[in-house]
Amino acid sequence: MLSSLSTGSILGTPVHVVTYEQAYQSIVAELAEVRPLAVAAANTHLIGEAHSNADFAEVLHSFDLIMPDGMPLVWALWLEGHDIRDRVYGPYFMEYALIHSAPNLRHYFFGGTESCLAQLQVKARELNPDLQIVGAVSPPFGMWDAATETRLIDDINASKADFIWIALGGVKQETWIAKNRHRFHRGAFLAVGDAFTLVAGLRAYAPAWIQRLGLTWLVRLLQEPRRLFSRYLSYNTRFASAYLLDRFKRVYFDC
Repeated sequence: MLSSLSTGSILGTPVHVVTYEQAYQSIVAELAEVRPLAVAAANTHLIGEAHSNADFAEVLHSFDLIMPDGMPLVWALWLEGHDIRDRVYGPYFMEYALIHSAPNLRHYFFGGTESCLAQLQVKARELNPDLQIVGAVSPPFGMWDAATETRLIDDINASKADFIWIALGGVKQETWIAKNRHRFHRGAFLAVGDAFTLVAGLRAYAPAWIQRLGLTWLVRLLQEPRRLFSRYLSYNTRFASAYLLDRFKRVYFDC
């Protein structure tokens, strides 16, 4: 079913033109295939990183489904001529999948703190009382040795989970999925960034009108200015300058 989805290209990275429902139904359909599936909710940070980092570009190109997490990606796809109205925001997609999950589908949460995971499971069951949660692991901080990584992977495999939600932070989580994909037996591995914190209710979503304007990043910056100022200045500037240059070349020089 994934092969039938329309795909655009933003700075060389394929991005699927999907709605929440299309993305969810496509993943569920693919679960019948006994193979691990890689799914990312991509924002300007990831696309900009892939544009400037060939190794990470290879990581994203290996993914089966890349959803347009940010409004700038929606606008870029629209300018390409695709019929797309809204983004597929990682936290909202996670909520959608949890709400619509059939009782036989198994969910595993990987990432975040112990307290966040505890609250996330409470909220997940409020969204869907029949939800089947088969694991919730807060991995050690930093780099893992080979033995620890094997233990973590073995636990995911033993759970026989269908949806494995990964929250390790942008770039790291996608790289980890791609690196270890061959070690997993099955299931959809979904890189969803800070979705755990938002779905758990530990941080408020940006107002809807702010989200529509593509300014969610500004709300986050106001919440944590010291930690995020240099990060957003770098990532947003990198994406905007690269995209505008690429657009200029394609419009005026057809290249």
